[in-house]
Amino acid sequence: MQPTKKHLKVVEYVTPEKYAHWEKVGNSMGFLYTASGPLVRSSYKAGEFFIGSVLRNRKAAAEAKTENA
Repeated sequence: MQPTKKHLKVVEYVTPEKYAHWEKVGNSMGFLYTASGPLVRSSYKAGEFFIGSVLRNRKAAAEAKTENA
């Protein structure tokens, strides 16, 4: 629904299933994290997920090093 006449007309309602579809597409392309939703912007939680990825990689490298020692 168009909130007021001053707002743009609604052309398409994007369902939660469609957002889930695009999240799966992003993940299948090899992205480490894909955020897909109505309020998501290009930098959505980028810092948090980047740091999490760095920490997980460091932990995995340290565990591999101790296993090979």
